[in-house]
Amino acid sequence: MAVTTTLFGVALAPLYVALAQVESGNGKTSQNIYQITERFVDDVNRISTEEKFVYSDMYDRKRSERMMEIYWVYYVSRYIDATGRDPTWETLARIHNGGPDGWRKYATKQYWRRVKELLPGGAA
Repeated sequence: MAVTTTLFGVALAPLYVALAQVESGNGKTSQNIYQITERFVDDVNRISTEEKFVYSDMYDRKRSERMMEIYWVYYVSRYIDATGRDPTWETLARIHNGGPDGWRKYATKQYWRRVKELLPGGAA
């Protein structure tokens, strides 16, 4: 399993830090740092042709991040097709929070505000 540092030109390390803080206080409120669900694992397993995951992977930070990358690669295409734009931290965060079309859901805007505050430069 290769470590991915960028995806679509977006630096992932700062995003992971911010998502972990928003989702679980960086693991303080949950062993599942990114609040990944069994349904998410099942979807990633459906998508992935090369890697398979088990539910206990939700509790492993690196395995969780790998699942998130697979999920993003698959679902960001909807964003690109609809907008013609490259994804940003906002796109990835809102998909993480709201599912495949989370980038367009009003309900994910507040989530994004919380994540944005924790990113370098406030994700300006």
